[in-house]
Amino acid sequence: MANNLKTKYLKYAVGEIILVVIGILIALSINNWNEGRILQNDTNNTLAQIFNDLQQDKKVLEAFDTVETEHISTLTAIVQDPNNTRGLDGILQSLDHYMSFSINNNGYASLKNSGKISNINNSELKSSLTNYYEKTSENLSIAFHFAEKFTNDRVIPFSIENLKPTIDMSTSTELVLEKLETSNLRYLINYQISVKNYSLGQMKKGLKINSELIQLIEQELSLLK
Repeated sequence: MANNLKTKYLKYAVGEIILVVIGILIALSINNWNEGRILQNDTNNTLAQIFNDLQQDKKVLEAFDTVETEHISTLTAIVQDPNNTRGLDGILQSLDHYMSFSINNNGYASLKNSGKISNINNSELKSSLTNYYEKTSENLSIAFHFAEKFTNDRVIPFSIENLKPTIDMSTSTELVLEKLETSNLRYLINYQISVKNYSLGQMKKGLKINSELIQLIEQELSLLK
């Protein structure tokens, strides 16, 4: 009788321990699931911020693309058509102009610094993020810095000395025609066209990568809903 009671008690105790262990495992599983969901939601929110940053970058780069294309076209017409006299008084608006732009990396910096980038399982997305915010950002910075330095160091001093700009950044058509024949203005324009083409090329590459990255994030967020 006593042995039977001990056996029953032992079985009961073991059963209770098993139930407690199962309860603990279930609780841990639920807790881990909740933490994973919170972490994933946090990562998704950061990706959404990056998505907005990219859209802002795209608008700026597209505007710059349009402006630089027009400037290159204007300057090319001036040096290639000796009979052209239209718009020469506004040459400085194209010749003395350069772009200044930095990629908006607030969302990416948050993703990278917090370590949340490791939560992104999509290897293509992760690689594209690094490519845009590290490599493309650096290439754009180099291109814009070079354009800024050349314009400030060479183009603007030449323009001030030789083209006598007015307060509204215009000059004399006759003066431009004269300097095209008697000074280094033609060579300066040609070089500035090359500088602008270099910057424009980097902008177009940046726009392409930007658009592809926007599409990847859209797909990722759609899959995670």
